[in-house]
Amino acid sequence: MNRAGRSASASPPGDLDLVPGVRDRLQARLAAMGVPADKTVSHVAGITHRASQSVRRWFDAPEPGLPDLESFARLCAGLGCSADEIIGALRPQAEDQAHCTQLIQVANCIQAIADSLAHRGQLGTPVQVPGDEMAPHLKAGDLVFVDSTVTELAGNGIYAFTCNGSLLIRRVERRIDRSIVLKCDNKAYQDYEWTSATAAARRRVKILGKVRSAISVKVFGGR
Repeated sequence: MNRAGRSASASPPGDLDLVPGVRDRLQARLAAMGVPADKTVSHVAGITHRASQSVRRWFDAPEPGLPDLESFARLCAGLGCSADEIIGALRPQAEDQAHCTQLIQVANCIQAIADSLAHRGQLGTPVQVPGDEMAPHLKAGDLVFVDSTVTELAGNGIYAFTCNGSLLIRRVERRIDRSIVLKCDNKAYQDYEWTSATAAARRRVKILGKVRSAISVKVFGGR
């Protein structure tokens, strides 16, 4: 078979793996950076200054396209990697290839879970839990989805706040005397109570939204 009739997936040894290699390496790089799968297109569109419709073609499952040169240069700068790495001129070790595959699989699993949660209502903004104050229900590193349309305390529940610039995830309890308690599920930490908006303002407390759902990760010991 001549070169013109050969499938791009049947590249002989030594050829660059451009299609679908560029797409797969971009996905792996983005996953390693912590970019959620459902934010891939918007993230890359922001880096390259290209329309989302154009970017989606680069990630098309059956027939991915290739970025133009200007977009490619912006991608390398924005992702902090070399052009050789993206086009496959640097041949990764087998363990690196396996790791990239695993990252893509994890990203796809998280995307599927997020899609399932979204069908039950507004998904919200993903935020990682910063500490163990809400353990055992929420642990450090768990992913919570925050409904940022909630800008005031709308009943009891779990909310995301910033306090003096630090992220907090706390359970809110309104009391009969109209005071508000930010409770930690982990009893090793003290609860915080304020009786007025002024007290909250002094600590620069800002409501980011109400936690609607969460994805929890459990690590089991042993082999």
